[in-house]
Formats: sequence, C-alpha cells, structure tokens
Amino acid sequence: MKQTYQMFFGLNTSQGTISQDAWNAFQDVISMSFAGYTVQDCEGAWKGSQEATKLVTVTTKYQDKVNDVCSAYINMFNQDAVGLLVSDPMRFITKTSEVY
Repeated sequence: MKQTYQMFFGLNTSQGTISQDAWNAFQDVISMSFAGYTVQDCEGAWKGSQEATKLVTVTTKYQDKVNDVCSAYINMFNQDAVGLLVSDPMRFITKTSEVY
C-alpha cells in the first residue's frame, strides 16, 4: 500500500551549513530513487538550534527506498537523524464525470 513520506533534512552540520551545490548533489540520490517528489524550503530546529531545512515529500509503496535515502543523507553529511513523517496518501475529490 502506498504511503506519503515527508523527510525533513536539516542543513546544519558540525562544520557549518550544507551548501546548495552539496544539496543538489544529494538531490540526485532522491531523483534516482523516486520518479516524482516535492522539495520545500522551511525552517526547523534540532537540539535547540534553528536551522534551514529541506522538506521532501514522496508518495510510494517502497518504504525501503525512503529509508535508504534517509540513511544516505545521514552518512553523506554526518547527521544525527532525518525526521520522517508517514501518513496515508493524498486523495482527490473530482467531478462526478471524471474517473482517475
């Protein structure tokens, strides 16, 4: 069954902030794992420190791919964790005449 996964990638590291170029390189990992996804810029906090965050949302039946992407980020940027929110997939309300 498909689920919607929201992955919260904090951009602070012990050496500073993850650059846009480094994020773009990591986004290639996401693109290789999922045919479609959404990325949003947001603000978050971890252990009391504010930080810029990338929120990636994907709907998939492959939870193992989601876990792999989260683990890749943790390993690539020496992060403590990636926030992960799992929910039922989005539904559509359509005109009666339209069938999806």
